[in-house]
Formats: sequence, C-alpha cells, structure tokens
Amino acid sequence: MGEDAITEQFIRQHYAGLHALLQRRIGDAAVAAEMLNEAVATAIVHARQGRVAQPERLAGYVFRVALNLYRNYRREFDNRTELRAGGDVIQQLPGAGSADDGLDAGIVREVREIVASLPTARDREIVKRFYLDEEDKQAICRSLGLAPLHFDKVIFRARQRLRALLEARGLRKSDLLGVLLVCCA
Repeated sequence: MGEDAITEQFIRQHYAGLHALLQRRIGDAAVAAEMLNEAVATAIVHARQGRVAQPERLAGYVFRVALNLYRNYRREFDNRTELRAGGDVIQQLPGAGSADDGLDAGIVREVREIVASLPTARDREIVKRFYLDEEDKQAICRSLGLAPLHFDKVIFRARQRLRALLEARGLRKSDLLGVLLVCCA
C-alpha cells in the first residue's frame, strides 16, 4: 500500500473521532477542524521523515499536535475575543493626565520615598529602567556592565528590598506597581 493510500486510510479511520475529541476540548467545530487539518498534515510530514517514534500511535500524535497548535492559536491576541474591550469601556478609562486622580497623595509620596530609599543607586536605577521605562534587559546589562544572570539576581533582590520597605510602611504589595507607575515615570 502506497503512502497516499495509508494517509487516506488514516483519515477515514481517525478523522471523525479526532475531530469530535478536539471539538469537545476546544468548543468550536470550525477551529477544531482547522487545528486538526493542520495537525494531520504536520504529522504525516513528520511520519514520512521518521520523526514519529511510534507510527502505530499516529492518532495520538495528531491529537497532541492539534492541541499544541490550538495553544499557539490562543496565544495570538486577535483570536481572544473575550479579552477585547468595547468602545464604551475604553471611553470610561481615565486619561493619561489623570493617572493619580484616584490615588491617595500620601501613598504616592510614601512610594516615592521608598524608591528613593532603596539602598543603592543601582537598585533605584534598575527598578526604574526595567519596570517603569520598560527598557530591554540586554541594554541595561550593557550599560551597567552586568551579565544577564547577575542582572536577574540584582533585580530579584531589589524587588525584595522594595517590597520589604513598602510593607514596613503599611502598604500592600498590590499597591506597589500602580503607584510606582504614577510617581516614578
């Protein structure tokens, strides 16, 4: 039996069952069919290249490939309609100039003092550049002469110090980032 005949036989035997399983898992028949079609094509290519360890279990391989494809599909923001906000919601969001309108001025002042009281200038600089300015880790490492692993240790310790100072003054951890964005940017 030729490869095309084997492929047709596989599709006849397993496609409907795999589609039903995927549709149950995904909840959308069209998306399930799309993922399954791509998974079958990928799996057949892999099987022909000898990349499938157990060809007799190709149906399971196709199912896992389809789930991985679906996971990647869900990572794309355009496909996540439940995360989209309507125009009316966006209009109700505060503008850029009013970011601290709802914040207690005392909290803003305290957080400014806490950031300023970090023990080293490097901690203050790294916290501001990495979290607030969203500067690239590699750029910060180059300018400060740090290896990436060393940077990870430094930023971890700076966060711990910042959190400890914040909590020592009676503020919650959850207040930190919101207030930092307002007062240190």
